[in-house]
Amino acid sequence: MLKQLKLALPFAALAFGTLASCARGQLFSSTPSRDIEQGAQAAKLVERQIGLYSSPEAEAYLRKVGERLVTVVNDTRWKFSFQIVDQAEPNAFSIPGGAVYVSRGLLVLIDREDELACVLAHEIAHVTQRHAAREQHKSFLPRLLELPGNVVGNVVSENLGALINVPIDTVGGAWLSAYSRSQESEADRIGIRTAAQAGYDPAALAEILARLERDVASLTGQERRFSIFDNHPMTKDRMKDIQRRAASLAPATIPPIAQEHAELFAKLDGLWWGENPEAGVFHQNRFLHPVSGITITFPPGWKHRNTPQYVISIHPQQEAMLLLGIAGPASDPEASGEKFIAHMRSEAGIEPLSERKIAMDEFPAFVVTYLDRSGRTPTYLHFAWASMAGQTFQLIGLAPERHRETLRDAALSLRPLTEAERGYVKGKRLRVITARQSERLENLAARASDVWSPAYTALVNGMAPDVVLHEGQLVKIARVELVPP
Repeated sequence: MLKQLKLALPFAALAFGTLASCARGQLFSSTPSRDIEQGAQAAKLVERQIGLYSSPEAEAYLRKVGERLVTVVNDTRWKFSFQIVDQAEPNAFSIPGGAVYVSRGLLVLIDREDELACVLAHEIAHVTQRHAAREQHKSFLPRLLELPGNVVGNVVSENLGALINVPIDTVGGAWLSAYSRSQESEADRIGIRTAAQAGYDPAALAEILARLERDVASLTGQERRFSIFDNHPMTKDRMKDIQRRAASLAPATIPPIAQEHAELFAKLDGLWWGENPEAGVFHQNRFLHPVSGITITFPPGWKHRNTPQYVISIHPQQEAMLLLGIAGPASDPEASGEKFIAHMRSEAGIEPLSERKIAMDEFPAFVVTYLDRSGRTPTYLHFAWASMAGQTFQLIGLAPERHRETLRDAALSLRPLTEAERGYVKGKRLRVITARQSERLENLAARASDVWSPAYTALVNGMAPDVVLHEGQLVKIARVELVPP
């Protein structure tokens, strides 16, 4: 997912400093007001490293359910917000200050509003009990690259601090510290009580947790992978404790926000399941981004990662990297380059090795190259701006001499997508289908082009695999669709 890439601006230093403070275990303080202030910084990291998902109807629904719970909690110390993160894995988390996040992968598994409410109430309890602040985030994000040399280490770290100092294997993953078992138990207890007071079935927490565990097992064949349970540990007794406590709670008589199954499912219809193709997809080494309308081919054998702010490719031994982002609307690439040269001259007192106009697939571009000899291996730093598809794209490459040609070839492969190539960009989308009388899931799947197995369709819908459907029954499926223009 390519969004605007801003270089040498205050946020880069802010985010880099935040990561560094996390590593020292000092991100969150001992007062609620300080939690709110520093939690706002963490929220920016969530947006940059995981990304937010845009689905206006689902977002509005999530906020309404969350706000009902917040009214019950009635704790004015916090600034609660509820957002969807662009994460395929079912997940939910909160950060100090009150920001609560639910992944689109979790929303796909929701079958009742009570389940969503219980998940949100659980995360609200983590905030009000200040569990994350107590953990102090002892470990956070280690460096991706140990950059050589003074120019690279100092100047480029300022520009890319929020970007390359992120582990490539965990961008979008579970980067928050895990809660202890006692904290999970406390959040369960307080959360289901809050849900019941807001009119929801407190036992629904056990239902959605059980479905989440089955989801983990069904997709991997194992009991554990990255999932919500990496941050929220499960135990054999946890489900029994939730069910026991829920049995003693009487929900308030308040109708749900989505009063019919059809109304709930309508809010979920259209969510991408698995990879979000709107954020760009890889076909081997070729990256295609349908929204920005570009494609680029990275070096074979390099490790690629798409993030909300940039797409990056790194040499297997981390000897070189190439990063692509968006600098802003279409503008004169040479003017962007000259402005950058002036900044490097004033801030670091260095001059470029070369600067030149080039063409990328007949589109104007400008390249600035620096050479840093201060490290053990001389390193070339390439900064390029290209104006195409209505935007200015920024490329940043770091490499020693032996990788210069590889980096050059990859950078020059940047070009607009063709209409034929847009047809390659597909994804799996949740759709709601109306069943026929006495239909079985395998028959519905064949009729509706469901890519899920009947067993997984049953899991997602909270049904038995051998269920016999009735006329008009709504069933969530997933099918392959093109990204709309």
